[in-house]
Amino acid sequence: MTRLRLAVAIFLSMATLLLVFHGHRVVTTNDEGILLDSAQRVAEGSRPYVDFWAYMSPGSYWLQAAVFRVGGVSLFTGRVIVILDFALQCALVFWITARLSSLATGFAVCFAFVGFQIAEPAFLTAQHQWDSSALALAGVAIATSASTRLRWVASGALLAAATWCTPTAGLVGIAIAAWLLIDRERRRGLIPFLAGIAAVSSIAAGALVMTGSLIPFLRQMIWLKDNYAVVNAMPYGSIIGGYRALFAGTAGLAETITRIVLVGCVALPAILPVVATMAWGIALWRKRVPPELRGIALLLVLCNIAFVMALAPRQDVMHLAFAAALSYALAGAAMERWVPARANVALATVGLIMAGIFGSNFFRTLKDTSSVATPVGDVRIENAKVPAMRELLASVHPGQGLFVYPYMPIHYFLTQGKNPTEFSFFSPAMGTKREETAALAELQARPPEWILYMKLTREEFLRVCPRGADLDWRHELLEDWIEKNFRPLEAASDPVLGGYQLWYRVTEQARSR
Repeated sequence: MTRLRLAVAIFLSMATLLLVFHGHRVVTTNDEGILLDSAQRVAEGSRPYVDFWAYMSPGSYWLQAAVFRVGGVSLFTGRVIVILDFALQCALVFWITARLSSLATGFAVCFAFVGFQIAEPAFLTAQHQWDSSALALAGVAIATSASTRLRWVASGALLAAATWCTPTAGLVGIAIAAWLLIDRERRRGLIPFLAGIAAVSSIAAGALVMTGSLIPFLRQMIWLKDNYAVVNAMPYGSIIGGYRALFAGTAGLAETITRIVLVGCVALPAILPVVATMAWGIALWRKRVPPELRGIALLLVLCNIAFVMALAPRQDVMHLAFAAALSYALAGAAMERWVPARANVALATVGLIMAGIFGSNFFRTLKDTSSVATPVGDVRIENAKVPAMRELLASVHPGQGLFVYPYMPIHYFLTQGKNPTEFSFFSPAMGTKREETAALAELQARPPEWILYMKLTREEFLRVCPRGADLDWRHELLEDWIEKNFRPLEAASDPVLGGYQLWYRVTEQARSR
């Protein structure tokens, strides 16, 4: 009971801390706007897959839209779900670690998890992977202590909810079902577990049927299967730009060692799953796990493998970090159990110091921000970007036509500009000619007043999508139309943000000059 109360206290403390310090902070990422812009459309009554082109399964749209309906549309309400996701993961990291080892180790591992995970503020932004990972981890935690049918139903319901946010999260549910079949003593939990999955899935499917969205949803999932991996596949443990770039300019042995330590910390989401799975796998094989923990340890190892597999085809370090919570818990507990005491203390001390250093970046960078009024509330923006953001907000007014190309739909949300197309974002090389033609037709029918435009180079495309060497990263029809009908706004802060220029629509007479 003490363990549970402490976990609840961790959840509430982390949620409060992050809502205060991160609820209003703008960090321009490709992914956050995909969810927030689409969820706002859902909150306003639009149907994903029917009324607009939806990038993913509907679970995260529904969750975020529900918050918008209750709390209004703002950046703060847009951050509520992801902050609760992360706070829940922190609490469960402590709870699972403490169950496998001790309260002290639980606190230490939780601190390390927090420090390394929040080091990059842009990472803690609205994303469907956060939703599915948190829900799935909660389902796994309940499964480890399920003693009644109701708990098994709850575990299955949480795994189903996770799958409706990210379909591949269903692999974690399969791992639990397989474990139940293997474990004779717990096999009776399989039916209520499946009943929980069926209940949530029936409600979700029913909602799609009632809105006429089920068939379009299935078509979109097929489209993603055929088009997503071609562009976005990244090998296990890779990072954007490659590890070599992190060692560029290194001089001397001391700096080399320092870089190795720092890079090791960055790569923890790729290192820990391997370490944790091997440590507990070997311990189970050699029967070094106490009898009362063997079944639970096997479940957690199977689920840990499933969490990693569910991230395919993009298993780079950033995506692995979304599902790293269970790996932290397993690796931390393994250290206490099987690493000699002195070595364990030394490793833990270094790890906690590094976690504190990394985590301090979250608060240090917050000091370099200023408050800016936007249509989605007062937000905090990095000082270097404040002039450009104010220029953007002064030019693009809520409801005015705006098209952002490529990526970065967060600017639709921040400006509340009106996207004339059904596409909340356009990813180079992923959209087919059909999507490009459809977007162009909508732009020609309702030309926006403004376009945020970045001329993406092949080098930058390959840095983000290293397996796209054989792909055409340009949408020439869209780019030619933009460059024929729009001109860049001349301003001191041009380009506006992150390489994007604000372009305005020109008249027929101006085009003919």
